[in-house]
Amino acid sequence: MNRRASLSRDETLLDLLERENALLRGLVDQIDERRGSSVENRYDCGDLAKQSIQHLTSRQSSLMNVGAAISPFLSFYSTAERMIDGGTDRRGTYDEVCDLASKVEVTNLNQGQDFEGPLVDLIGAAESEIDWELAKAISLVRRSLSDADTAIILCSARYAKRHAPTRLSVKGPR
Repeated sequence: MNRRASLSRDETLLDLLERENALLRGLVDQIDERRGSSVENRYDCGDLAKQSIQHLTSRQSSLMNVGAAISPFLSFYSTAERMIDGGTDRRGTYDEVCDLASKVEVTNLNQGQDFEGPLVDLIGAAESEIDWELAKAISLVRRSLSDADTAIILCSARYAKRHAPTRLSVKGPR
């Protein structure tokens, strides 16, 4: 998996959300496969965990921004509300996981601190949202908006990735 895949100029925030969701599903499976006590396993798990944090925060930022962008449309009201409300209560957990991972080498992430527990809880809580987003929300927005409207309403994936917050505000998007 190329974690540094470049973003196309035509990709929108919705494309980024869809991509982050797909990447997170794959990372969870890889973390489960590589668990172990050897240095190599700890390195692989730690590296995948840090990638997961990066993709979780990018996903969260994308989710909130898509929700905010579509909220003025009455036909998207419940979808936008669910997107915006979905992760607001977990922002403290995002910060906790990010703080546990910062300045710690990947081989030592789970040494002397319970890092894996909060990360697994965070990913587990996001999984049902990811399923709903991929099955219903993203396809609803794609079906309902023309390409021209999507380009106007949603910023580009490249812009969103460059401007994603490193720390998520507890109060929601700014």
